[in-house]
Amino acid sequence: MPWFLRTALILLGTLLGMATAFAGPSVGFYYGSGPLPSGFQDFDWVIVNPGPERLPDTFNSHQTPFAYISVGETVPGDDAYRDLPSSCGMGTNPNWGGEIINLGDASCRAYLLHNVVDPVWQKGYHAFFLDTLDSYELVSKTPEALVAQRQGLIAFIKALKTAHPAAQLITNRGFSVFPEIRKDIAAVAAESLFNEWDQATQRYQAVQQDTREALLKELDIVKAAGTPVIVIDYLPTKIQRIDWWAAAQKIAHLGFIPYVTNSKLTAVGAGLREPMPRHVLMLYSSNQKVEDSSAFSSGVMPLEYLGYIPDLRSLGDPLPPAPHAGEFAGVIVWSDGDPVKNVSAYSQWLEKCRAAGIPVLFIGDFAASSDDALYRSFDMAAPSGTSPVNLQVQHQSPHFGYEMPIRARIRDFVSLRAPADSRVWLSLTGDGATEDAAAITPWGGYILAPYVLETLPNHDTRWLVDPFALYREALRLPQMPVPDTTTESGRRLFMAHTDGDGFVSRADFPPYHIAGEVYMHRILERYKLPFTGSIIVGDLLPGDRGLYPAMAPLGVKVARAIFKLPYVEIGSHMWSHPFDWPAMEAGKDYPGINLPVPGYHFSPYMEAVGAAKWLDKHLAPADKKVVIDQWSGDCEPDAQVVGLAYGAGLMNINGGTSYISKKNPSITAVPPIGIHRGAYLQIFAPDANEDYFTNQWLGPFWGYENVIQTFEMTNTPHRLKPIDIYTHWYTATKLASLAALNKVYAWVLQQPITPIYVDNYAHIALNFFTIHVARQADGFWISDADALREIRMPPALGTPNIAASSGVAGYNKSPNGNWYVHLDGQGPAYISLAPGTDDQAYIQSANASITAFSPIGRGFTAQLKGYVPIQMQLKNVQGCTTTVNGKATVPSAREDIRIADQDANLHVHCGKP
Repeated sequence: MPWFLRTALILLGTLLGMATAFAGPSVGFYYGSGPLPSGFQDFDWVIVNPGPERLPDTFNSHQTPFAYISVGETVPGDDAYRDLPSSCGMGTNPNWGGEIINLGDASCRAYLLHNVVDPVWQKGYHAFFLDTLDSYELVSKTPEALVAQRQGLIAFIKALKTAHPAAQLITNRGFSVFPEIRKDIAAVAAESLFNEWDQATQRYQAVQQDTREALLKELDIVKAAGTPVIVIDYLPTKIQRIDWWAAAQKIAHLGFIPYVTNSKLTAVGAGLREPMPRHVLMLYSSNQKVEDSSAFSSGVMPLEYLGYIPDLRSLGDPLPPAPHAGEFAGVIVWSDGDPVKNVSAYSQWLEKCRAAGIPVLFIGDFAASSDDALYRSFDMAAPSGTSPVNLQVQHQSPHFGYEMPIRARIRDFVSLRAPADSRVWLSLTGDGATEDAAAITPWGGYILAPYVLETLPNHDTRWLVDPFALYREALRLPQMPVPDTTTESGRRLFMAHTDGDGFVSRADFPPYHIAGEVYMHRILERYKLPFTGSIIVGDLLPGDRGLYPAMAPLGVKVARAIFKLPYVEIGSHMWSHPFDWPAMEAGKDYPGINLPVPGYHFSPYMEAVGAAKWLDKHLAPADKKVVIDQWSGDCEPDAQVVGLAYGAGLMNINGGTSYISKKNPSITAVPPIGIHRGAYLQIFAPDANEDYFTNQWLGPFWGYENVIQTFEMTNTPHRLKPIDIYTHWYTATKLASLAALNKVYAWVLQQPITPIYVDNYAHIALNFFTIHVARQADGFWISDADALREIRMPPALGTPNIAASSGVAGYNKSPNGNWYVHLDGQGPAYISLAPGTDDQAYIQSANASITAFSPIGRGFTAQLKGYVPIQMQLKNVQGCTTTVNGKATVPSAREDIRIADQDANLHVHCGKP
């Protein structure tokens, strides 16, 4: 085929796009040091240098790690080649510096097998990437010499397979010996089909047409033989590297497995999948605890909503290793004015981030953390101080004035201009001086204090800029599917939990039952919805061991009755209800630090684990156990305590306090999903309890009805949280608070919800931080989504194509215009996207988890598991036959189905009988 015709076909394929997923393993290469960047978990085959931090047991079970082995030449600095006999040297590679090995010599081949390959095999690698196979061509010029080297290469590969028959091998080129070795290898790789790195000139460049055509002929021969072909191309790192994905698709259209990366093969590159980095490094300077810093309390939640995982690091700590290209979605430097200890190292580190194509966003008063070199490296001049008399806002982006209007601040003015080619979001002028206070720059962006947040006299906080838009624009965040912790099966999640406080308190109305009993009869038995109730062990310990010896027997009886209810799960509210966790963990002891349980001395184990074991033994029915720790007091347990809970198989919740309402209508009152205590995630309760709405239980006692405002304001314009009815037992001691609680339940029951337990939510929250998202073909690949089964995405990406997807049960449009896409949790999912809709039947929404889904023609089979009688809305089932749990069912005109069962086996047949 003429080269011009082939080029035209390549371009045509690129324009048409990838209609279906390419059949073959997704392959990635990482030649860097240190642990494998997390994005490489999205590849099936991963080729790595076999270092101690990249051993086979560090890979996921679905992955095959291939160890890099240089066959044709030595690797400078690699001890494995140190004792190679001098007689094996044939010259030096002028570009890479390796000594070319004489493969025609049997002793040299034996050295490679026993001194290079075998030690790597013993480390657990059972797959190898054989590189530099053709290096001998640099020095072997006669036909006889070439034949000798080729025969030696064949003999080496045969010997390797004889010594290790189970070994999988990928060769880098070696076309001249391919016919003799093709049955011994799993794939052939080749570098530089369209784009290459020239080591001699140290630059990226397009591959010459004649060179590309010659390589394509060789690759077609390999492909025609049925051997997979891997093509590695090289492109420079930069912000918004969409050209990497386009280059990978271009290669895939030719039937080859692509991988596009940087010259050092240290980037998380683009292949059949392109991992979408979800981690954002957030460096903060603050003399407060991390949870009290504005970076965490205000800055994290909007980032999580966009689907990203903040990795918070204090600027007072040593800097982390410089991230690799594609490893992080961005770096945020959030400064509250505290100076950086080593500005020079900090500046160099940020420059490495920029060189890797990772966007950088500066927020706050970062002048104290900068020097002239840092400003120069980001194409800016250091600011100069001045005090203009007449200062006014010259230009303001529509993204400013988000929760409060902007006011020019003379006292905080600095003369500063944004870099060239920036989009200035806020500019102030006065007396001939200009302050570009916020801008989206070629490398990311910045926004100066005091134009980020405003603190009111009552200490409430307001965003002055839209943080969602700021993050999207400055960090160049692409549109992608987002793991969502608020919704499941297309309906907003609902849960309810009660902390143990006041369980044995008497109601102040006849017949004066204890609060636990009133709550059971007036709330739990009335609504029969999933509910998690917790107990403070000290309240119910018998005799002189407990706080209420006269009430404990009755309390035990009521608690046992509550926990027998089929819709109640059991939580622990600790042994002694610590009020000040940090003080207790520091060994302090004073009145009010915890409940004064007689004879008890604080023990992290007894609070986190021992209390749950006591409840299991004395209160739980035979078929239940405590499943969750509900943190008490200030809800600030340390890493040891949280780790003890996880180690005992307990989830955890509480802390954070989401209290947005008309009283405080700011998203700064909506906390993140949780906070990491060391390696462990403390999961925050989605919504505030009645204490916030009743002035810490001083009144008005009907105040909890205002939590409905919180539920509404965390649903629009963004759905930020699920619905959580979070109370204490003592809310059942007053008629006014019970009336408020019933009003809240009545509101909830009018909403389209999926009821779950807080234990389920804790697993969903935890799963948010472990899910991987990658581009694949015409859609996205989602891995490690098991507890979290809802993906939110903008319709601009397309409409889910259920028939071409896998693990996708349906989708529903939210009031905010987003698609909510339902996964079935059965392993990795693939969301295929199309420009329009089709007639495939699917589940539009349900009030239960979808645990399995399989398209069959236009119809499907599915399994659902819920906690209340199932309601579901189907789509495109007109003219289809529907059976639920073996019974023929006719959906309503709206394609609704309601059954009395809490589980459903659903079969929709849309073809001929």
